[in-house]
Amino acid sequence: MLYSLLLFIVTLLPQHHFATIPAGNYSGITWLGGDRYAVVSDKSAEDGYFVWSIKLDSITGELLAVTNEGFRSAAKPARDDEGIAYNPHTKTIFISGEADNYIKEYDMTGKLTGREIPPTPLYKNLPGNLGLEALSYNDSTQTLWTCNESGNVIMQSYNTDLQPLHNYPYTLDAPLADQAKAEFYAHGIGTICALDDGSLLVLEREFYVPKKKFGSFVNCKLFHFKPGETNKELLAKWRTSLTLLKQNIANYEGMCLGPRLKDGSRVLILEADSQNQYHGVLKDWIKTIRIK
Repeated sequence: MLYSLLLFIVTLLPQHHFATIPAGNYSGITWLGGDRYAVVSDKSAEDGYFVWSIKLDSITGELLAVTNEGFRSAAKPARDDEGIAYNPHTKTIFISGEADNYIKEYDMTGKLTGREIPPTPLYKNLPGNLGLEALSYNDSTQTLWTCNESGNVIMQSYNTDLQPLHNYPYTLDAPLADQAKAEFYAHGIGTICALDDGSLLVLEREFYVPKKKFGSFVNCKLFHFKPGETNKELLAKWRTSLTLLKQNIANYEGMCLGPRLKDGSRVLILEADSQNQYHGVLKDWIKTIRIK
């Protein structure tokens, strides 16, 4: 599916799952350069991150192969790791934990460096399971961004000294489903991606599961958001579902920019949380989007 806008041409590519990736609860992804990516799970046994190799078609951006290179442990208790971001200058990784709403820094072996960002007053008293969900670093602006998942969403930026810079309100689209009829429901920001011009890509997702399970769906909307402006621009939208005839439901929670393709466009890589491949029905879907 192709979307053409004033600033972007956005092409949605098919989602895939790979037997080479162990069942997980993957919630964030960041590009390390080349074919390598760091990935977090919100239910990993310990604090830390996985390293994946993701091979793409250099012309189309289509996924070719994904393999797991192992887990880099911080040797600390897990803290509901949700977002992950890589700083190529310092060669360190930041992870946001929804259990404590801290952002902590890790080296390339997975160990903590000791540097961290405590929750700002805006994030200190967030409801359970609605804490810091997203994290992204842009090396051109040297800015780290995060936000809470739902409710009164605030985008917060930090400098390389890990000091707060600015915060901006963000308005979610109205939900489409009737939450009262759901056995499980989530509506909010799954992930963000910081761009070179200081703007953000924001993925809003609505995950609806009725009691009978069949009829479940996830609505995803990709927006371009300029901090400080009230409007946001819809770049693309798609829906996955669980029915008798269609079982491609994917709750995308991680997103990052990957390499440039031969025509100069960038690949956006998304990964879904399968709840450990719940009951053998959900899959660890991975999707690419081409942006020019």
